[in-house]
Amino acid sequence: MPTGEIIPAGFDPDFDDRAWNDAWQHLPIAPIPPGRHPGGYRVERQTVRAIPIFDRVYQLSAPLDCRLLFDPDGRLWMSDTPQERIMMVNNGRRSRGHVLIGGLGLGLYPQYAVAGAAGQATAFTVIERSAVVCDIVAPTLTRALDAPLEIRLGDIAAFLAGTATTRFDTIFLDVWDTLDAAALPYVNALRDHALRHLTPEGRVLLWGYGWMLELFETACRQVLAVPPDARRGWLLAQAGDAPQAIPLLMPVIEHFADDPVEDEAPALAWCRRHALTLTAAPDGTSAYPTG
Repeated sequence: MPTGEIIPAGFDPDFDDRAWNDAWQHLPIAPIPPGRHPGGYRVERQTVRAIPIFDRVYQLSAPLDCRLLFDPDGRLWMSDTPQERIMMVNNGRRSRGHVLIGGLGLGLYPQYAVAGAAGQATAFTVIERSAVVCDIVAPTLTRALDAPLEIRLGDIAAFLAGTATTRFDTIFLDVWDTLDAAALPYVNALRDHALRHLTPEGRVLLWGYGWMLELFETACRQVLAVPPDARRGWLLAQAGDAPQAIPLLMPVIEHFADDPVEDEAPALAWCRRHALTLTAAPDGTSAYPTG
């Protein structure tokens, strides 16, 4: 997909699942029971009253029971905090028909996407690579979901890269660990494969995509504020512990090599188009614009 080409039908890059909604407070969900699981995984119950939501701390009107899933090293892996619920409601509202899900999570999204809740989904096929997550989440979700549900153990990236045999009305992907602009090439590659598996009126939804785009635009704004002849050195110095920023931003530096960028708006528009067309290299270690 050459830089500047319009993203094909089936994906809306302007959709941002951070849009505030109150529905998450009123739509019931079935929480995963706390407990320890094989391999050292554990689900903990946490009651919260004040909690960060999109980088701001909010005081909730009533205590909220959340679930936190920790990996064997004690790292928080998944949660159903208000921020997650808001984003999943927004994705659920845009869902309909037969839905393919990449990444089971704690089962929030299908509960919000099902017809009669926030969305209009009528059936779900989930591809989850972790057998542990399937064992932890599937029993609760199966009981809670009033819609056909099939959970397959496998790799969603490999599935999407394969031959499209079943067409889906919605494809929701949530298999990246963090919301970081560095994930855009990988996410875009998944998006492009997913588009081949849609029905003619289908759509692809990507968790946190609008947030990642915003982070990329912020990084572009910072690098373009530096004088042209100093940008390369500035980027190399700033990259430090985040070398993945170099292949993402070096094309921006090269495109505006002789431009002090006095008019920021058109420059950032170009950066946004560039971000939309980045894709992952076959080994997943670098990024480049397609075409």
